[in-house]
Amino acid sequence: MKQFFARLLFGGFAVAVLAQRPPAKVVPAQIVVDNPKVTVSRWLLQPGEQSPVHTHSLDHVYVVIHGSKIREHFPDGHTSDDEQETGRAAFSPARGKTHSFENAGSVPYEMISIELKEPR
Repeated sequence: MKQFFARLLFGGFAVAVLAQRPPAKVVPAQIVVDNPKVTVSRWLLQPGEQSPVHTHSLDHVYVVIHGSKIREHFPDGHTSDDEQETGRAAFSPARGKTHSFENAGSVPYEMISIELKEPR
């Protein structure tokens, strides 16, 4: 569980205390298409919600339908923030990348991911 500092007021004095941040709500993707050629997933995360931890083993294309600030979480504990703008489209090669991502912004985030399956 993540920790954060909170300021409490006691008799006019501000006191900093170490508190536990509640875990983010984990929201899986909605699978829109899954066939031998592609898997198309729709991600819709409200502020504070997070994807499950997953590994990218296939090339994929993603398109941001509604942008927000996204915080990626990696297995070693580090994070990376990115402002994902509405309309962004990108190709990401398969790298075996394991991560989860969280909507760290104040508006809903929506993204479509298209995984390109290997020819059989």
